[in-house]
Amino acid sequence: MRRILLLLSLPLAIASAKAEPIIGPAKVIDAATLRVAGQVFRLHGIAVPAPGDDCPMRGRTIPCGKVAATALMDLTAGAKVRCTPRAEAAGATVATCTAGGYDLSEGMVYTGWARPTAAAPARYREVERGARKRQRGLWRGDFPAAVHAAAR
Repeated sequence: MRRILLLLSLPLAIASAKAEPIIGPAKVIDAATLRVAGQVFRLHGIAVPAPGDDCPMRGRTIPCGKVAATALMDLTAGAKVRCTPRAEAAGATVATCTAGGYDLSEGMVYTGWARPTAAAPARYREVERGARKRQRGLWRGDFPAAVHAAAR
């Protein structure tokens, strides 16, 4: 009897492991977190400045946490965002999210407002090299220490 229950529950476990994408307009919470269809998602594979972070840039200090969040707003403006959940972490669902088919995590790295983490796809590191070379975003200044540590 126990084997039968186990076998009957197996399809349910497999079905629940397959995460369905959530699609809708996005509300940006911070530079790596957004709300889509009432659910909170954390972008997979990137480290970003925290909302209150300030960063040195070319002889002055900028509110880089706010500017980075604005960069994510620009990437999602007017688009339906599609988030595919990957895992749960710190009260949010970690997801791969796209806007118009464009990977938002990759976009944040491309604009220089995020760094790839160790868990990021390898292509993010190539994108980061381009952003650094062209001094996009925070590559004109310096990322906060927490972003350096999280990116490792």
